[in-house]
Amino acid sequence: MPTHPAPSFYRRRVREALRKAREHAGHTQREAARELDWSMSKLVRIEAGSVGVSITDLRAMLALYGVEDADRVNELVGMTRASKERPWFSKFENVLSPAFAQYLGYEGSASVIRGFQPLTIPGLLQTDDYARAVIEASRVDEIDERVELRTTRQELLERPDRPEIYYILDEAALHRNVGGAAVMRSQLRHLRDLAKEPRLSVRIIPFSAGAHTSMKGSFTILEFADWDEDVLYLETAGGSVTSREDQKSIADYRENFELLTEMALEDEDSVALIEERINDLLNVESPRN
Repeated sequence: MPTHPAPSFYRRRVREALRKAREHAGHTQREAARELDWSMSKLVRIEAGSVGVSITDLRAMLALYGVEDADRVNELVGMTRASKERPWFSKFENVLSPAFAQYLGYEGSASVIRGFQPLTIPGLLQTDDYARAVIEASRVDEIDERVELRTTRQELLERPDRPEIYYILDEAALHRNVGGAAVMRSQLRHLRDLAKEPRLSVRIIPFSAGAHTSMKGSFTILEFADWDEDVLYLETAGGSVTSREDQKSIADYRENFELLTEMALEDEDSVALIEERINDLLNVESPRN
């Protein structure tokens, strides 16, 4: 159950704490590696997060850096242990792409989520029936397991410390009749209700706004209160990718999100457009009924 951050969150916190402690102690990476009798590459990999750190190595590094406060040491030891646990989504590993598994490892500890969807309702905001219809259309196996993954992931929205969420949708997402009229009406009502909640914004780019730069694919940007690097998740017909290395590219997507925000209707007008689409569907007979 995603009621707490994934292990990757704790790994990030530990490596950031170790890097800052080393710098505060005045050691270069080379000096610290020499004092610890380690190879330079071992310390670099630990600080980069490409490998984990053992409790023994953690204590050795903290001792070298002069971190002696017992509460702080115990806190970092606890986070190191937590970083070695299996994440909540590991039970779904047979239906997860590596890129999306990596993304989920970040999502639970994000302080802000910004996303754009041109054709469908975002996964975090989908009803079970809508999610099932989308997944079935993808012609994949393990439908029930994939729907359960999506539903379990949405428990993030129930957390009291949930992130601020900003979604922009193209109006096309409101008109694509996924699952039939009844399913779509229920989905849009759910979207409308979520859009009225605090810390959650849903804004629509109307057809009248014309062409824009992101009509070809969706993207999500994660921001973190304890980390100065954002994470980008891209999803296209050719596959998906999660990245935090290319911060210049991520900055370009942030700028693009701001441009899309300027094109989108305000929150209240977006809710009104969703209501209008619900009313359009009230008298439409679903082909699945």
